[in-house]
Amino acid sequence: MTLPGEKSPQVSTAGFSLDRNANGVFRIRSASKALYQILDVDPGAPTGLWDTLCQRIHPEDRADFDAAFHDPDITQDMSWQGRLLVSGEIRIVTIDVQPVVSSTADTTWIGTLTKLPEAGDLNRAFAAVLEAAQAVMVRYDILRQENQWDPSGRVLTFDEDIPKLTMDRAKWEMLLHPEDREDVLHIMGEMERGTRQSAMLLYRRLNADGTWRWRRVLAGIGERDATGKPLSLMGFSYDVTTVMEELERVTAEAAALRDALDESKVILAQTAYELTENIPIGTYTMVLEPGDELAQFRFMSRRFLEIMGLDAETARADPLSAFECVHPDDYDDWVQKNAHAFVHRKPFREETRLLVDGQVRWIVAESIPRQVADGTWIWEGVIQDITDQKISEQALRRANQTLLEAASEKARIAEREALLKDIHDGFGNTLAIGKMRLRGGDVPATEAVEVIEDCLADLRILINSLDAEGESLWSVLGSLLERIAARARHLSLDLTWDLDASRRIYLRPRQMLQAARIMQEAVANAIRHSGAQAIHVAVTGGEQDGTGQIAIRDNGQGFDPKGHYRGRGLENMRQRAKAEGWKLLFQAGTDDKGTQVTLDLGTG
Repeated sequence: MTLPGEKSPQVSTAGFSLDRNANGVFRIRSASKALYQILDVDPGAPTGLWDTLCQRIHPEDRADFDAAFHDPDITQDMSWQGRLLVSGEIRIVTIDVQPVVSSTADTTWIGTLTKLPEAGDLNRAFAAVLEAAQAVMVRYDILRQENQWDPSGRVLTFDEDIPKLTMDRAKWEMLLHPEDREDVLHIMGEMERGTRQSAMLLYRRLNADGTWRWRRVLAGIGERDATGKPLSLMGFSYDVTTVMEELERVTAEAAALRDALDESKVILAQTAYELTENIPIGTYTMVLEPGDELAQFRFMSRRFLEIMGLDAETARADPLSAFECVHPDDYDDWVQKNAHAFVHRKPFREETRLLVDGQVRWIVAESIPRQVADGTWIWEGVIQDITDQKISEQALRRANQTLLEAASEKARIAEREALLKDIHDGFGNTLAIGKMRLRGGDVPATEAVEVIEDCLADLRILINSLDAEGESLWSVLGSLLERIAARARHLSLDLTWDLDASRRIYLRPRQMLQAARIMQEAVANAIRHSGAQAIHVAVTGGEQDGTGQIAIRDNGQGFDPKGHYRGRGLENMRQRAKAEGWKLLFQAGTDDKGTQVTLDLGTG
């Protein structure tokens, strides 16, 4: 930092290389531009730089310079500080050279010449530093008992011609704050006697406007006589009033915060205690100190003691008494779980039953261990009475079981009703018609046998579907087509099928029956109404999730699926497919020849 209107003290450094030939003559082989400027030499001048440098050495310093560069050792660094006399101006410089390895016989050094700041520059720089720090340089003359400082109130210089403000010791002491005076004078007395070299003083001093200002003084012994006795104390005085006032404010705020924190701690502790004592959960703390084998209760809430049926004195005297209330059927398991968590220092959370005053209680206990700096282990835990919860869970399980049983019974009834409907729609109707015709006496014995065989075939479909639990669709369709083929053997009809894919299709028994019914109806319609000579049944796809298709194709007379026909065969097929979410598609062949019925077992 510089004072207004002043320049910073300049430090100039020049580099050069120096050698000495076999005759001992020095020569500067190369140099930076700064060396010419410091020596005030024209770079084009014929005179060598080393000779010019020697000419510029101050007469009073020449002997030291010659001694430094007289017969130098090549392995040794050389350094010299002194004055140059350049154009009537004294310049303080430092020359430093170091030897380097050379390929010639000449001795070679590289070096620097540094021009140091002048005393005036140093003083100005020093003044700038003090101004920036808002400091005052002070001097106390021990012999005169007098304080001295610069009239500006900032810098005390060493120039005796500059007037100084002074104040005698007695008056200065009266300006010290009564609370600080004794300490300040004691420390100053030690420095005046020479028993203390330096000190930092912090005190309050009365200002001219009647206010107290804080001063921080860094002082030490400045001068001594020939015997070493201190003659003066010197130092720097800083006005730190703003800092101290801010410190006092912060200290006061910190004290207020500490008081508020202490009060908050008291309130928090009381709140925690009240909360612990009034929540429906019991809390406790167990401590295992280094060297102990058994943890001890340090805290037990009132609710904890109530749930466990304990009294605090007994539990503190014997921590194992907390296990005495555990239900006999749960005791061994509970002790084992607690011991495992204790030995391995693991978090614990388990449920058990207690037997307290002849009543069974369900509890859940949870604790987490932690270790403090001195090696002590601490378990903070909670215990909760969950008896009502367990009773509710048991009631819920009973209700769920009842619902499951009711749902199962409902499913059985629905299945039974569906089977009864199939019996009624299938061979039930066939038997009823046959019975009516037999009563009229107009049915030949052969037709009666056929009626009975139709009923038996229908019954076999039901039985096969019910027995197919866990089997593939092939087990039902294969046996059904075998029976149809046997019944149609006297007809001029070629009935074929490809059921390999059905071996990979698995359906529920009810679905098995529905698929068989739809196929049976489609084949029966083709035989009765189409006049077909060939019927082919094919199953494609085949996945375990039930996807796949059943296609029944004939070469008979086609029909319009949207037309109106007597009987309920087609409608029954549609209803069965819809009930299972399947798609049923009727497709007529070209030129009204042939029909294909496709049942898609995927989701409809």
